[in-house]
Amino acid sequence: MLQPAFHSAAIRWQFARYLAIGGTVFCVDIGSFQLFMRAGLALALAVTLSYGLAISAHFTLNKYLNFRSHDRTVGSQLSTYLAVAFVLWLISLGVVEVAFRVFGLTPLLAKLLAIAINVPLGFLGHRYLTFGAGISAQIKRILRA
Repeated sequence: MLQPAFHSAAIRWQFARYLAIGGTVFCVDIGSFQLFMRAGLALALAVTLSYGLAISAHFTLNKYLNFRSHDRTVGSQLSTYLAVAFVLWLISLGVVEVAFRVFGLTPLLAKLLAIAINVPLGFLGHRYLTFGAGISAQIKRILRA
C-alpha cells in the first residue's frame, strides 16, 4: 500500500530544506531568466537556459545538503535527476507558454506559476526517484503493491 507523501516528520523537514534550497535556486532561475529576457532572447530559450542553470545548482545542493544520498552512484542519480528535470522542464515550458499566450500573464508571472506547480512535483520526484531507489526500482515496487 502506498503511504501519503508527507507521512513523517523527517520527510516534512526534508521538504522544508528542499524549499530553502529552492529559494536559492529560485534566485538563480528568476535572476538569469530576467537577464536573458532583457538580452532579447526568445521566451522559450530564456526559460530553457535559466532552467538549466537552476537545476545544476539544485542537484548539487540537494544531493549534498538535503537528501545526503550516497546509495547510488552520482552518475546514476544524475541521470535520474535529468529525467525528472526533463519532465519538469516540459511542464514549466508548457505552463509558461499557455499562461503567457493564452491567459496574457507577463513572462515573469507565467514563470512564477510554473515554479509553483513544479515545487511539490519536483520534491516527490527527487525524493523517491533521484535520491531514492531510482525509477526502475520504484516502478517494480508499485507493480508489486
